[in-house]
Amino acid sequence: MTALSTALTTDRMLTASMPLGRVLGAYASEMTFELKRVLRTPGFAIPFLLLPLPIYLFFGVAMAGPAVAKQPSLANYLASSWMVYAVMGPALFGVGCTLAQERDAGLLKLKRAMPAPAGAYIAAKMAMAMILGAISVMSLMVAGLLVGNVTLSVPQLALMGAIMTVGTLPFSAIGLFIGAHVSASAAPAIVNLIFLPMLWLSGLFFPLPKIIEPFVVVWPAFHLNQVALGAAGVTEFRFIAPAISAAILAGVTFLFGGLAIRRLARKG
Repeated sequence: MTALSTALTTDRMLTASMPLGRVLGAYASEMTFELKRVLRTPGFAIPFLLLPLPIYLFFGVAMAGPAVAKQPSLANYLASSWMVYAVMGPALFGVGCTLAQERDAGLLKLKRAMPAPAGAYIAAKMAMAMILGAISVMSLMVAGLLVGNVTLSVPQLALMGAIMTVGTLPFSAIGLFIGAHVSASAAPAIVNLIFLPMLWLSGLFFPLPKIIEPFVVVWPAFHLNQVALGAAGVTEFRFIAPAISAAILAGVTFLFGGLAIRRLARKG
């Protein structure tokens, strides 16, 4: 029996022996503690909660003003693009780097000795990223309506925001994969090697050279933007069917999430 199947069997036995209310309570407690831990860490909370808004206002509103005046629908695309940026950070850095740190500190070994569902730890990490991403996205939505010249209706923006929040999951899965495989000292560098190229080579903020354009499809950030634009009814900047992009994002989530869980089950 593999380590993964052993871990899953143990988790099922534990949850089967606990009332459903206690299982749900364990998940809720783990998520609450994770969120409190992040909010009490200013070096993490401030960049990902407060920075997306002023950066969007400067680059997506002020500097893009002349281009938006010529092409009003561009404001919708830029707002969506900065929302993608807002959800990427908490997922990749918040999940990947903190998981690597906690692995090195031996916290996962301590967690294994506790009578709690094994899945609660991973669920808490992903829920934390979703909550922080949702807060940042909401601030961008309000700014887009008030000063960003966004032409979408409130229901359209709300649907886009919901897509963005769920779209945190693929990036969280990538973060889990990184955190499960590298040390705490290496994790920030590895995350940056993925975060920065994805941010600038996904075609989110400016036109790319013709030679690079075909390769935007390799980046999950591009696909999340396409799904959000499609859900909001924006057709001018859609380059691939939203259903295909959604399937790719689901594949990324299950692939990297599954590999991360397998690694954690085997070696912690």
